[in-house]
Amino acid sequence: MTDEEPRREIRGVRGKPLNVFFDVDNTLVMWNGRLRNHAHDVFAALKDAGHTIYVWSGVGIRRWDMKRHGLDDFVTDYFVKPLEKHHEKLEALGVPMIPDFVIDDHKGVVDAFGGYHIPDMAQPDDDHLIRVLEAINEMATLGDVEEPGERVAVD
Repeated sequence: MTDEEPRREIRGVRGKPLNVFFDVDNTLVMWNGRLRNHAHDVFAALKDAGHTIYVWSGVGIRRWDMKRHGLDDFVTDYFVKPLEKHHEKLEALGVPMIPDFVIDDHKGVVDAFGGYHIPDMAQPDDDHLIRVLEAINEMATLGDVEEPGERVAVD
């Protein structure tokens, strides 16, 4: 972003409170160990808007990663993410609710629960977490939202 570009407002919108589940590897924390752009601001905006943030991973509980990056205070709980038979395995993995919105670099997880399929690579100007916040704002105020390219019947 250059000095001339207007800064995008990072703000959550109050609406229906959602249970938001973030994956870790290549979603929040990139291959090089760095946090994806805008993570702190987006987590703060989600909490301010009344949403509940959960972090899950297919490789185990990732509290240490969130503490290391200063995000742990925003997170309500941590879970192991089901890698297959997503809905069927929630109870066995101790996940007490069905996610309202997931953010994951694995499309199958997003297809199973709904949410945002985030690219597993981030460019220096990456703004995908801002787009995530916009999609959550839309879902919280309007209800279920369509995926890009989804065909929806209009009366």
